[in-house]
Amino acid sequence: AAVSRRASLARSRTTTAYRLVHGENDGLPGLVLDRYEDTLVLKLYTCAWMAHVPALLEAIEGALESRRVVLRLSRAAQAAGKARGDLADGATLTGTPPSGPVRFLENGLQFEADVLRGQKTGFFLDQRDNRAKVERLCRRRRVLDGFAYAGACSVYAARGGARDVTSLDASRAVLDAARRHMALNRTHPSVARARHHVIVADVFEALEALRSRGQRYDLVILDPPSFANSREEIPAALKAYHRLVRLGLSVLEPEGVLVLSSCSGQVSPEAFFATVHRAARAARRVLKELARTAHPPDHPIGFREGAYLKGLFAIAK
Repeated sequence: AAVSRRASLARSRTTTAYRLVHGENDGLPGLVLDRYEDTLVLKLYTCAWMAHVPALLEAIEGALESRRVVLRLSRAAQAAGKARGDLADGATLTGTPPSGPVRFLENGLQFEADVLRGQKTGFFLDQRDNRAKVERLCRRRRVLDGFAYAGACSVYAARGGARDVTSLDASRAVLDAARRHMALNRTHPSVARARHHVIVADVFEALEALRSRGQRYDLVILDPPSFANSREEIPAALKAYHRLVRLGLSVLEPEGVLVLSSCSGQVSPEAFFATVHRAARAARRVLKELARTAHPPDHPIGFREGAYLKGLFAIAK
């Protein structure tokens, strides 16, 4: 049933990476299955699935065609795998191990996923629709992509006609991937024309520095990691979002576009959006909302607690 619900994505010739099983929301708690071209990545978040891996592989091979199946394990599951001695994070369960990152298409753009060691299963597939929305807003704009990770949003911005794109992240390794992704897509004329810069720095500190230098952008994207993994961390998370919004607005031109995401499942949509608007008022800016976004179709939500992803697109007056 989970696979049949992704039938439209499976038929796509321009998108070859998507989620096939989304844990509890597809009736399989603690289990995720993603496709990257001809590679399937099975991620287990609980050791309860360990004894059932052979049965899972049989079911996967019976329902899906693939070149290989790679196993990824959460930290808790990794400990259980070591104790068993037969399951390890990054193991290739069927087929030949990948020789490097797996290349795939997303809305006609080329990307690479490190399915053996990358975050999640190798890529943040849940932001696909938000990236496409960003592309439609970037014509002739100067774009700052904060928490850029491997630069997927930066590439979309370039294809959308941005004249200048800056990818900002604390990790040099992921920004090297951002450079590779931009190079992979230089066959698109607008990507080839866009000037691409990278800044390796803590995002909060970098925004402070950019503000001090008077640097301004027409569109600012901020997609931070989760700020709250428990209820106790919610107040600190909301403070972090408040500070992040104020910093983002400090480098955003009047009438510029702010794009902000939250993947903190503990933070409710109501608290998140209220905090964003409160921070904007504190910065003496008014946000005119263009859209609020949530999960793409291949990341369905079957219960309230499963709705972790929240996004806001707004013009800052």
